[in-house]
Amino acid sequence: MSAVIEQPTGTWTEARIMALPDDGMNHEIVAGELIMSPKNNFEHEQICARLLFALETFNRRHQSGAVIGSNLGYWMSNQNCRAPDVSFIRRERLARLGFRPGTRTFFPEAPDLAVEVLSPTNTPAEIAERLADFFASGTALAWIIDPGSKSVTVYHAPNVFELVRTDGVLTGDDLLPGFRHPVADLFADWAW
Repeated sequence: MSAVIEQPTGTWTEARIMALPDDGMNHEIVAGELIMSPKNNFEHEQICARLLFALETFNRRHQSGAVIGSNLGYWMSNQNCRAPDVSFIRRERLARLGFRPGTRTFFPEAPDLAVEVLSPTNTPAEIAERLADFFASGTALAWIIDPGSKSVTVYHAPNVFELVRTDGVLTGDDLLPGFRHPVADLFADWAW
């Protein structure tokens, strides 16, 4: 996914980001610049949908917090605004910050779980920057899903990680105790 960088003429605020036209691009703020990325491909969105469904199904049973798709902005501690492909926020944090289902603002911190599905043009440096932002701003767990190698790198910190291949299982660790999802299911062909 190639990114277009637009130089700001002032400070990027939530209101200013929300006022951007619906131009078919995803928008983030990084180091004071507007980063615009094209929409994602079918494979990327299929993986996101499968994971969203699995997490939301688990969450409805356990009422652990909120599972979020790719359009919510999260304000990082360095004032970057990130939007992971899939995320989860614990119920306690939502309550502490006064968030309800009808809240119409960006989240003022990083999610507890941040998930990114790699695109062919993502660079290791870009992913490292995203992970650094997430963990410095409150993330406890991050999953980087690689469709090319059909694997998931599970991060507990920017430099503490493990690779889970298609014969493995994603777990929620202490964040989502009891959550288990076969990695192979993220990449499986349709059964029909």
